[in-house]
Amino acid sequence: MDLDRLQELACSGDRDAQAELIRRFYPRVQRMVHRELERDFRRQHRWLLPLFSTGDIVQEVFTGVIQSLDTFRAEDDDAFVKYLSTLVKHRLVDAVRHHEAGRRDARRQVAPPTSVGPGAGDDPTPSLAASISEQLRAFREVLDAFPERERRLLELRLVEKEPFADLADKLAFPSSDAARKAFNQAQARLVVKLRSRGIHPPTIS
Repeated sequence: MDLDRLQELACSGDRDAQAELIRRFYPRVQRMVHRELERDFRRQHRWLLPLFSTGDIVQEVFTGVIQSLDTFRAEDDDAFVKYLSTLVKHRLVDAVRHHEAGRRDARRQVAPPTSVGPGAGDDPTPSLAASISEQLRAFREVLDAFPERERRLLELRLVEKEPFADLADKLAFPSSDAARKAFNQAQARLVVKLRSRGIHPPTIS
């Protein structure tokens, strides 16, 4: 089925068409959103990156975007991917801002998300922010429970993506292979602990 027809059916609420759009476009949207989030969060929100690398939140938001499509029509696949990626990223960034504003002052009134296109504000930011807040809290609690050296090893590799040779030098491992082995062991424990809290991250080599 061509894109125009799928969009028409999806906008009318056809669940099969929405599912097909999710199947067809989610992998490309996920990659684009992750690249954008990594760029945007690198300086101010580096510790959020491992959470978003799980894809769980991105997929949840992407599904909500597909299910709230209205009259927008993309001319081709590339335009549709860019449009969807913009909406997904915007909702996530708004939710993170809402979450952080709530941390600064729980009583502060936060403005609703700024619309960037049709369907951009259909998912309430407070609801998404609450979901992100819960996962962030769980992630930090799990990570902070690790011994200092292991926590720094995980943060520097997962967030900063530092080479193992640099990790060995900074954290006093005898070799890059030793740093790699220590990271793999720490990451395996991190994954188990996160899964027990309902977060399902992939392993990162």
